[in-house]
Amino acid sequence: MKSIVLTFALALIATFSFAQFPQSKSPDSCCYVANDLRAAIFMTNNSLINVKVAKKMGDKVKIRIKENNKPLYIKSYNKYEWVDLQYDISRFPEGKFTFEIVQNKEVVYTQTIDHQSITDQLVNN
Repeated sequence: MKSIVLTFALALIATFSFAQFPQSKSPDSCCYVANDLRAAIFMTNNSLINVKVAKKMGDKVKIRIKENNKPLYIKSYNKYEWVDLQYDISRFPEGKFTFEIVQNKEVVYTQTIDHQSITDQLVNN
């Protein structure tokens, strides 16, 4: 009887811990929303780009930055359920930079930043 109760309790804990999603930290006004991923790429001022991703623990997500379709930066995240990054594009050279969020080898969300010497603009794709 003890083993049945223990097995049931462990199965219940495993089910709820897998099903739990980090919604408390997920972006409020998401730009991309799926059952297992929430993501936002947005500019907070003229030079700071925020990339926020909420996902299930263990799921693999890549963040890529490209210039003229050439990858400049690629970083994979699978150990964390919450990724909160900030990039200072004032340090980037002038040009168009594409920020991508990749899940299961598919680009699920992208934003292009047009970095110019006078103004920085966020261009929706």
